[in-house]
Amino acid sequence: MIPRDCTPFGLALAAVAAVVVVVLPAPVPAVKAPVSATVTDVWPGARIAANTVTGPPYTPLAYLDSGTSAGITRASDSLRLTLGERVLRKVPLSGSPRFVLATSPDSLVWLELSDITGTGALWRAGPRGENPVLVTADTGRVALLDSQYDLVLHEGQASWAAVRGDTTEVRTVALSGGPVTSTPLPGDFSLTAWPFATSAAVEQAGPSELVDLRDGRVSRVGGQNVELVDCTPSWCRVQVLRQSGTARFDLMKPDGSERRRVGGKGIRPAFGDVVVLDRYAVVVDDDRGVLVLYDTATGRLADLAAEFGTVLARGPYVWWSVGGNEALTWRVLDLRTLEASV
Repeated sequence: MIPRDCTPFGLALAAVAAVVVVVLPAPVPAVKAPVSATVTDVWPGARIAANTVTGPPYTPLAYLDSGTSAGITRASDSLRLTLGERVLRKVPLSGSPRFVLATSPDSLVWLELSDITGTGALWRAGPRGENPVLVTADTGRVALLDSQYDLVLHEGQASWAAVRGDTTEVRTVALSGGPVTSTPLPGDFSLTAWPFATSAAVEQAGPSELVDLRDGRVSRVGGQNVELVDCTPSWCRVQVLRQSGTARFDLMKPDGSERRRVGGKGIRPAFGDVVVLDRYAVVVDDDRGVLVLYDTATGRLADLAAEFGTVLARGPYVWWSVGGNEALTWRVLDLRTLEASV
């Protein structure tokens, strides 16, 4: 994989080092100060399921429902992609393997890559992992951000970003097989909600760009020279910088409207994606040591977990680890249960 250093936090520090004089943007409306309300206090219908894992360490890569996940298990000789008790693929550890998984109602699709070369193959199976087949071994040098958009399924096709010199290639193949097509974008880009790519992979202070891959149209998203701006077509995350880190965490629309303050210097993203389901931002409150959910529709903040390790999100699901080794548990929230409870 081409790391591009996917975590916004490490890249943010590099950008901060170049800032000599910090002039913060004009104040924006603030969210009400968070209290200790939990997600189930705010949304009584919210359902958080606990999945206890036994045996070798397991990391879910996607949830098919709140009780069923596909993920990876590391054995002594291999990395295994599993769905329940079934092993879908087993790859020797010698190649530093990595799996990237995406789901649709009728397919389970994954990239099977080497962390050494960044290349590999794309596989497809039925919605419950039935009959895995190789789609293509023409992946290019894949760039990953640990995002749900690292592999995007759309209209019977799969797309991902690869790097060739100073160019990003958006590579696309039909899930039924065939040749891989490539759309070149000069510079560093990553995929976001289809059919858009974003320049957020660069993680440089200042404006960002969204590119419509259907027609090549570029939308420039404004940002000051003390702001890291990371966008999807629906929402942008703005981290306002200061010399010792970040001063503020905002969200806004790509056209600059509806900007609001989510939190101060103690708030940071829990993972790379800006929002989940085009609505919810998952953040960490370092001052209190809790995982927090922010709802863009209502402006509400609610505590999601007081204990957490790895935090991931794909589709409507957010999940996080608790404990470790023999006591490892993954807790998963289906965000659709929040919407159903209002």
